[in-house]
Amino acid sequence: MTLAVAIDAQMREVTVWTRGVTLAKEARDVATLMAKAGGREGLYVQSFDNYVDLPDRINVPCKSYARLSSAPIETFYEYENHHPNVVVLTEETLVKGHDILQGCKPGTVVVINTARDPKSLLKYLSPKENLSHVKAIATIDANAMGMGVMLTFDGTEGAGDDTKIGAGVGAAIAGAVAKATGYAKLESLVAVAENKEAVKLGWEKVNVLPL
Repeated sequence: MTLAVAIDAQMREVTVWTRGVTLAKEARDVATLMAKAGGREGLYVQSFDNYVDLPDRINVPCKSYARLSSAPIETFYEYENHHPNVVVLTEETLVKGHDILQGCKPGTVVVINTARDPKSLLKYLSPKENLSHVKAIATIDANAMGMGVMLTFDGTEGAGDDTKIGAGVGAAIAGAVAKATGYAKLESLVAVAENKEAVKLGWEKVNVLPL
């Protein structure tokens, strides 16, 4: 038990909120890109969709996950991140009416795909008692930086991607996540993403508000 706790303490959990079917591909790309980039840097990694939420339904909130660790991941068959270090929203309306901070660890970074100023979104973060755990909130207008490519209707349930990883908006979001958290190097993300320019723009243009 002591060993498992020590190992899990080194694991960084990334939870990506999205909307079923319409944005499922983009969320999956964010999680996959972070994991692949971490793998290139010698970390133990995982990325997967939330089996609790599947099957996806159009616009229903659901999640994708990534885990990165310097040690073997003990919770290998646990298909939810219960204590995220990073919370990502693939579109801004998810900030309302959802407990996106549930279980978040001290030092959590929130990254939201929006053109809005991060200060304007603080009042919507919930549950409020976990707001003190948030180290920073970051925003990125990934819809503009994904070169207009929205890879919708590429379902997750029983299907494989027919497009390459990080060809659209998810690439810009991943770039923003990596910059805001320091969880991956820019060159690692660029190496694994199809839309390399979007990754670079997400990295360069992310707006980070320390709290």
